[in-house]
Amino acid sequence: MRMVKRVLSAVMAVAVAASSVIAVPQFTKKADAASSYTAYLCFMSKSYNGVRDNHDAGNAKLGVYNGNKSKSISGVKCTNATFKKGSFNITVSVTGSNLKKFKSDKGWNTIYVDTTLPGSQKKKLKVSSLTLKMDGKTVKTIKNPALTPDPGSTAGNTQVMCINAWNKYSEKKCKAASVKTMPTKSMSITISGKLK
Repeated sequence: MRMVKRVLSAVMAVAVAASSVIAVPQFTKKADAASSYTAYLCFMSKSYNGVRDNHDAGNAKLGVYNGNKSKSISGVKCTNATFKKGSFNITVSVTGSNLKKFKSDKGWNTIYVDTTLPGSQKKKLKVSSLTLKMDGKTVKTIKNPALTPDPGSTAGNTQVMCINAWNKYSEKKCKAASVKTMPTKSMSITISGKLK
């Protein structure tokens, strides 16, 4: 009888161990699938009169602001977006009549999509197209836009470049000097792609 109990106990222990091994990866897989990331429209006009910083920068709390005065531009709404594993098509934007306050800058240093996806995971993101609109009209369309961090680096967060006067990879796709259109009511970027 003791031998039967010992055998039964051993069988149950193996069954519990086996079920535990199976359960852990299933839970992890579900958690990974549920992970989502936030995207933001960021930019800097040529003379810094219109700026919106990266989400993790100190001045991000100002929203859209005058970079020369570090003062918020009132009446401008920022709309972010989320994406997760799989195919996505998202739009990030800023809207408001006070966008015209930096129209006189007549050009851009940067316009891009900042994300909370770590730079170390950039290789998982594939962006097939980017469309920049101002006041509802398409200004620029870019296929396979440049992503940061630059090749060989994993620092910071992943960003999708439309314009970046200081980044040679972005400049190859779209020269900053080629976009002089400025918004009076709205500006948006739509990106399409896939996250592995």
